[in-house]
Amino acid sequence: MRVGICDDDSKWYQKAKGIIEAYGKKVDIKIDVLYFSQGENLEVYEGAPLEAIFMDVDLGEESGIALAGKINKKWKSCQIIYLTNYLSYATETYHTAHTFFVLKEQFQDRIGEVFGKILHTIEQKSENLVFSAIGGKEVVLAPEDILYFERSGRITRIVTVWGNYEIWDKLGSVMEKLSKMDFVRCHNSYIVYMPAVRELGKGCFILKNGTKIMISRSHTKAVKTAFMRWAMTQML
Repeated sequence: MRVGICDDDSKWYQKAKGIIEAYGKKVDIKIDVLYFSQGENLEVYEGAPLEAIFMDVDLGEESGIALAGKINKKWKSCQIIYLTNYLSYATETYHTAHTFFVLKEQFQDRIGEVFGKILHTIEQKSENLVFSAIGGKEVVLAPEDILYFERSGRITRIVTVWGNYEIWDKLGSVMEKLSKMDFVRCHNSYIVYMPAVRELGKGCFILKNGTKIMISRSHTKAVKTAFMRWAMTQML
């Protein structure tokens, strides 16, 4: 993941970079942080795509809000997170598309919320899922209609709020279609939709409908990391 910090205060940049990198290590996400000391540097940037820009509202002689408006038009998928020392700027920022507004003094305490929203926004851009059911019928499902996938023998069963469907696809192929924020592989035989989970128990997920889905030892660490990421998005 690649993000940028646009701020004319180099000391704050170093502090913010440290906070972001520490968060990345905590949740096992590699985050590359680029620095732009002024708007002009950001406007002429031609490197790899940036998932997000942490934008200072006041860039000295420049307006971070005006610059964000340009970024909205130039890189439509790049999210803007406003960082400022002044709450009074909050209403002005709503003239631009942005993901979060946070005071610099609160940045470290709210880093989980901020990245939870960034990651969730990225993952939620996926469209409806299309599967070829056994028998030749095409099944179109919204992610929120799915409870879990279960592999049994050579067949994968999709358990949804509308009923069950059977497909030939292996779970590895299924995971390639799914949002990594909302779905997690918890067992060689199961993929679970996180919003359908009521709680993470000892060795299993307990779904809101009472169903228990086993978590294998080999998937335990990845499941805990994925569950923490998803839980952070629910704090917003």
